[in-house]
Amino acid sequence: MRNVGLGVLALLPSPPLLPLYLAGFLFAALEALRLVAAGALLADLLPQEALARARGRLHAAYTAADLLSDFLSGLLFSRSQTLALGLGGGLLLLAAASYRALPLASPLPRPATGGSLAGLRFLWQSSLLRPLLLLEGALDLAHALLAGLLPFLVLRGLGAAPWVLGLLGSALSLGGALGGLLVGPALARLGRKATLAWALLASALGLLGVALLPPWPFLAAFLLLSGMGGAAFSAVAGAVRLGEAPPELRGRVAGGFLFLTGLLAPLGPLLGGLLADQNLSLPFLLAGLGLLGLAAFARYGGPR
Repeated sequence: MRNVGLGVLALLPSPPLLPLYLAGFLFAALEALRLVAAGALLADLLPQEALARARGRLHAAYTAADLLSDFLSGLLFSRSQTLALGLGGGLLLLAAASYRALPLASPLPRPATGGSLAGLRFLWQSSLLRPLLLLEGALDLAHALLAGLLPFLVLRGLGAAPWVLGLLGSALSLGGALGGLLVGPALARLGRKATLAWALLASALGLLGVALLPPWPFLAAFLLLSGMGGAAFSAVAGAVRLGEAPPELRGRVAGGFLFLTGLLAPLGPLLGGLLADQNLSLPFLLAGLGLLGLAAFARYGGPR
């Protein structure tokens, strides 16, 4: 429900900008802390073979709740500003209490030193996790490019109405939810290596389909496919990453990866914008072909 609070604050008459910026910063900081702590705690509570399936299901539930909150925020705000803000704050407190009620993992065997950079150092030094880190970094870069250029593609390139952009964003999110739910069956049927390769392939085909600049119903299908592949890869790769990290480093490994993806996020729209100046299809075509090559690498020469 973080979007509820920020969304309704932005709709207030003449909102003071400095408090609004501060609220956005605090929400983003809290979300980063939640991602790190929840990921590390989940890895402590579950065996490695069950971790990817649990991460996929949680991602699907989180995506569904996020979509619902976007819809409800406008509906509630139109009826009562106080109700919308009160409900958003109450749900945040309920979420905090629910996390607090989770069983705590056993105490760490020894205190860990260093911050997120120590987690990144561990990822880079691991012969198993280093190629996985590079693959997921490339995938995140491609999806950041897609998210950054999607409004321009829909509103300017296709000349579609703004409601189409909202529908396509929902298709991308629904693909993520579907990908999270498919992680368990895919691992049971294909194994980890093939699941990672097929997830990259799905994202690649989705981006190549977007490069065709099709009418929006077909574009929605390609975005669904791309979101599905990205979520499935993230769930499996995250489980491997946290399962391989020693307990005292799991929080730092999760934080280090979040730090890396935060650095890559602005690069996607920046590179995509430069390429789109030449041809609107070009950034999606190059990103799709790059992921296609990485899918082949993951299947035949990547992490096992």
